[in-house]
Amino acid sequence: MLVRDLYLPKQDVVVANNKQTVMEVLTKIKESGYRCIPVVDSNENYKGMIYKVHLIEYIYEDSGDKNKTVEHLLMHQDAFISERSSFLNALIDIKSLPFLSVVENGKLIGILTHNKVESVLEDAFGLKTGGINITISSTEAKGMIEKLTKTLRGENIEGMFTLDNGSVLARRVVITLEDGKTEEDIEKLSDKLEKNGFRILHIDHIEKK
Repeated sequence: MLVRDLYLPKQDVVVANNKQTVMEVLTKIKESGYRCIPVVDSNENYKGMIYKVHLIEYIYEDSGDKNKTVEHLLMHQDAFISERSSFLNALIDIKSLPFLSVVENGKLIGILTHNKVESVLEDAFGLKTGGINITISSTEAKGMIEKLTKTLRGENIEGMFTLDNGSVLARRVVITLEDGKTEEDIEKLSDKLEKNGFRILHIDHIEKK
């Protein structure tokens, strides 16, 4: 999965210009309701990000000039990704940021938000389709996925991801199966998994969003 499938295009993003004054940008960011917005120059080149808190501190705590441009308050000038970047890279880079700017040839084309990233994880858990969410573990880390898929042959797997990657002792896997199973079906499936060496840690019934 690439970032281009997830990001919010620039026309839907509140953006400031690096030549706008501190007061102009503070007004814009207050009206937007966001705590941080991207900043571009007159040619739409990405220049960084501006935080509401830094604008307020500059004006009211540092007695700064309200009519000065915001250029000296910009941050994260190098914190951006390409639309061809992978979801994994985005997941790593976005951790400490309110969003990730998406830049191509120096120009801002949109942003990737935490909500978009979370939607991918929700999809993996089956929150969009609903179903039976089962967390299992196995002491046989090597070859575990192959063995699991063979055990689940015939089941409609809506989502799957692994935890404890790199562990040589045990690994957890979260799988989401299609909804519609009875308690008896789930019990039979649990017995089948356990007979094949998998331990059931938790079972959730997820309602479709």
